[in-house]
Amino acid sequence: MSEPRYAPAITLPPYTYVPGHDLPHPVNNPAGHLYAARDPAHEPPIAATVLAELPTVLHSRRRALAATLTDNSRWLYALDLYNAGFYWEAHEVWESFWNALGRTTPEALFVQGLIHLAAAAVKIREGKPTGVARHSQRARELLGDLGAADVGGTLGLAPESISAAVTELGNFTPACWHTSRTPVVRVLAENLRLVS
Repeated sequence: MSEPRYAPAITLPPYTYVPGHDLPHPVNNPAGHLYAARDPAHEPPIAATVLAELPTVLHSRRRALAATLTDNSRWLYALDLYNAGFYWEAHEVWESFWNALGRTTPEALFVQGLIHLAAAAVKIREGKPTGVARHSQRARELLGDLGAADVGGTLGLAPESISAAVTELGNFTPACWHTSRTPVVRVLAENLRLVS
């Protein structure tokens, strides 16, 4: 049984982009599903005023940011994209959060770890083992040991779901790879979940 959607009001794309496959680039190709749309991935996903109002003490800041993100429709949509197999699209949405959070802050580096999880899944679809290994390793480095993580440190995501996804990626072998050219293929069984 699949997890419920976190942002059900936002429609999932008709296909996921996989470089080298037949479906058009979503943004650059006139046939792409985001070609004529205003690209939300390049707009700030969190207002600068909201970020400026977060507490300065790290633990409190992370908890406040986690609460903000679990109410943010774009953050929730990125989870839906990832969980449904739209890895390239999830990567794009998370990249906007990474940029908004300052790219080098602890919170931004955590988001960068999620980006690498999605990128590894894209490389699985492409059938590129070197890319899978490189992105999986970087995800492990950035996401760290989540055993003792609190809700703030994981930006509202359930640590066990992140650990399970990282572990699953680490166990992939070429025999498991799915380079199918169908519009959407979910290559990872583990879903990312919000803390209950």
